[in-house]
Amino acid sequence: MTKILVSEYGNPSSAHGRGARARGSLERARRQVASLVGASEEQVIFTSGGTEANNLALNKFVAKNSGRLVTTETEHSSVLKKARALEKTGAEVAYLPVDHAGGVSAEVLKEALEKPADMVSVHWVNNETGVVQPIEELGKICRERRVTFHVDAAQAAGKVPIDFDSMPVDIITFSAHKIHGPQGVGALCFRNIDDVSPVTFGGDQERLARPGTENLPGIAGFGTAADVREEDFLEMLVRMENLRDAFEQKLAEVFPGIRVNGDPSRRVCNTSNIRFPGIDGMGLMALLNSNGIICSQTSACNSFRPEPSHVLMAMGLSEKDAFASVRFSFSVLNTDEEIEVAAEKVASCYRKLLTLEGVEG
Repeated sequence: MTKILVSEYGNPSSAHGRGARARGSLERARRQVASLVGASEEQVIFTSGGTEANNLALNKFVAKNSGRLVTTETEHSSVLKKARALEKTGAEVAYLPVDHAGGVSAEVLKEALEKPADMVSVHWVNNETGVVQPIEELGKICRERRVTFHVDAAQAAGKVPIDFDSMPVDIITFSAHKIHGPQGVGALCFRNIDDVSPVTFGGDQERLARPGTENLPGIAGFGTAADVREEDFLEMLVRMENLRDAFEQKLAEVFPGIRVNGDPSRRVCNTSNIRFPGIDGMGLMALLNSNGIICSQTSACNSFRPEPSHVLMAMGLSEKDAFASVRFSFSVLNTDEEIEVAAEKVASCYRKLLTLEGVEG
């Protein structure tokens, strides 16, 4: 990225030599990103991130000013808020429920598709719980009914084996920063360009689907990150899974009452959403932050009032249990020592909060 910013700065659309070198960097990155997800480079469109890519995938309903979209109650906000906006423009949206483990069943999708639909949009991996959806099975159902199938793969790319060319999926979307690439860069892979309706209009870049001068330094960083992840793919998956499992085991040994939200056997390798009974998860998160442990709790604010996670509520958790839950993410850059320290600090902070609440730990 630094090399492009400093010594190879150029517009990939320019006809001069510097532009040609910039095009070379752009297409190299396109090949690298395509390779990570088993697509061809002609199928890759670069965007400013997963949010824009998702909006681009769903924009066909804006072009039609009608249609029927089927999605789930636990999608990322970039899909859910776009779906609600589409409803205001004349589209019909069906929101599929999930089971207590966070999964979407084939039977529920089949029932929803008894009424004709134009697109099904399902996230491959939930961003809060890490639960992996049965994409192959859901995709076959869509193929049988000739319904366009969009998959938000932001949490899956680089963590789940993906072979787009052989899968019953029409559009996948994902982000660079989920695999240690730069923030503000994403991609969409399509099977049929007619399924992609542009959000913006301008030049001829990115197959006319995403016009505007490309963020070449960011895209180059995305390509390099994809290349690094693909090179040691299985080793990295095992590494992150071992770190996650060790963290959860250490906490469970001290506090047998904690619970993992979502199906423990059907999760992506780097995500752990843990319920800490008896305390407010926001308080735990704040205390951990002051102790150098970075974690998260998805909660929107409405007039300064925190809201419980829509994902956990859709899975059947009470507001109290949803508020008592905290998400931890793990990286190949983490060390065994960091996991040991993190587990100790989480246990210590949880114990402190239980004491303050007058709960026996």
